[in-house]
Amino acid sequence: MSPKKIACMAGWGIILLISIAVESAWGKVDQATRYLERSASLTGPTGWINIPSASVPGSGQLSAGIHLNKAKVNFGLWEVLEGGFFFDADRLGEQFEPYRNLSRWDLAEKNVPGFIREAFRGQGKIKLIDQDWGGVSLAAGVEEQDGYVVMQRFFPGLSRVSMVAGWGEGRFSQGFAGLGKTLFPGAELLFEYDGRGINMGMRLLLAPNLIMTYAGRNLDTVGEVKNLGQVISQHLSFGITYVEQLW
Repeated sequence: MSPKKIACMAGWGIILLISIAVESAWGKVDQATRYLERSASLTGPTGWINIPSASVPGSGQLSAGIHLNKAKVNFGLWEVLEGGFFFDADRLGEQFEPYRNLSRWDLAEKNVPGFIREAFRGQGKIKLIDQDWGGVSLAAGVEEQDGYVVMQRFFPGLSRVSMVAGWGEGRFSQGFAGLGKTLFPGAELLFEYDGRGINMGMRLLLAPNLIMTYAGRNLDTVGEVKNLGQVISQHLSFGITYVEQLW
């Protein structure tokens, strides 16, 4: 065999090995994307930056997250249902102060439910269709008193793009939509319109049970602020979500 043919075969062999390695790495994207989809949005439910997604935590998964001053806890059941609550972590002590000196059980029994209603807000979601068997994910949910329907599709292959679109009532009445692009397994760039403004951010998978989110919110109004402090407080956010498999 001539040296030219040997070099050609070696070249094709190297290309084949590289393609196998790349495909093996990209094969992890689907699983990495599933991990990222368990992160909580700024407003509470499982989602992107400020919009809910059609994903729910896995069965028996507890998801706890905090973004700036907002904390949230979500729980998944049967790969279909999600329930949870969220609250302003920086105001919890202030809201509890009026009930601190309740020494009698009858007073506590009367007033603590009021504290819970004032401090904690609930949310729930049900997945109606899953992409694995429906081609597209579809879910319906409620955040406080605002209901919504959301559809989501992840495009595999080289594009690795996710799309979200939904509509509802209250804060969802203007509709919402998002576009996500997987940069590499465990890192996703997000663009979204939440019905009021444009947000952009990134989600990073630090570990299978730890997701970090960086975001710029309402970027269409950044030019209206007067100083850097307002830009940071009004438009930038950072959050982390921890997921624990309870069973």
